[in-house]
Amino acid sequence: AIQITFAACALQGNPPYLNHDMPHKCKKEQSYWTMEDGELHLTLQKMHKAETWTGLFVGHQQLDDVSSTEDRKRIMLERFAEEHPGFDFSNAEFNGNVPDARDFMGGVKYQ
Repeated sequence: AIQITFAACALQGNPPYLNHDMPHKCKKEQSYWTMEDGELHLTLQKMHKAETWTGLFVGHQQLDDVSSTEDRKRIMLERFAEEHPGFDFSNAEFNGNVPDARDFMGGVKYQ
């Protein structure tokens, strides 16, 4: 079961593979888990678009600074591409600090 801030999944009659709180909110109706080739795949839709998640589960490894910066870059480029269809941002680079896509130039205008 996937809830807004909690994920658990198990095969019937077995202990859970996953049973953790999440520090960020997800859209439970658009989130799911699957088993493929013996691996668990968890797909979560963020509750707040353009939010950078510091980690997936409470008490587990958090993103390091470099990964967090790279994630903010990716999110910012996704925002630019969605707000300006027809423009190619594939070679875009950021100089200096990467702004937060949620509040940069008036913030995110899409959900």
